[in-house]
Amino acid sequence: MRSAGVVIWQKIAELLAAEIASGSLMPGERLPPEAVLAQRFGVNRHTLRRAMGSLAESGLVSVQHGRGSFVRPVAVVDYPVGSRTRFSEVISGQSRSPEGELLGSRELPSSPEISAALELDADAPVILLEILRRVDGVPLSVVSAHVPAERFRGIDKAFRDSLSITAALRAFGVLDYRRRSTRIWTRLPSAEDAVLLRQPSTMPVLVMEAVNEDVEGRPIEYGISRASGQRLQVVVTH
Repeated sequence: MRSAGVVIWQKIAELLAAEIASGSLMPGERLPPEAVLAQRFGVNRHTLRRAMGSLAESGLVSVQHGRGSFVRPVAVVDYPVGSRTRFSEVISGQSRSPEGELLGSRELPSSPEISAALELDADAPVILLEILRRVDGVPLSVVSAHVPAERFRGIDKAFRDSLSITAALRAFGVLDYRRRSTRIWTRLPSAEDAVLLRQPSTMPVLVMEAVNEDVEGRPIEYGISRASGQRLQVVVTH
């Protein structure tokens, strides 16, 4: 059964996630029993259990056999943004497990915005890496990283081998780099980002546009990340 192109269990998961995000369901609160929720949404228990399983995978609820399902406290990630920002170091420093997954990569002509950020000629080729970042198995952000193709052709393989942008850049001789600029704003997620982040499409994401440069001051990466606004807190360092 589908509703507006979305299978019904996904719609139920989105509605319950939105109630958790809004505070209608508080951290530690027990959700109504399966029978009550199944009746509320007009579905069988199998469909409801798929929705609850999705919420458990996303870290929003804890299913305790014999006791029921409970809203988990949100584990917020403090993410310092300064001259030297490294995802793996930031997460590992909080005694948590960072993960990176390459969703896809391709070479394409740079847009005027990307050309300006990377100081490239108009339409110069760039390599786009689409990356999903997780913390303790829970999706945190989706990153679109652009690097100059002439300098970093093959970086997609280096990322697959290391699952780290920093390590992949090191494979091309970039032993260190720093943040040139960061711009932050909020907006609603695209349908694809909402699915990847396992959050309702009505919940805003935190967007960070960043330019990184090597120690000689040459831009090496232009990135746009979309992070769960409920799971990430930006800390500006000086």
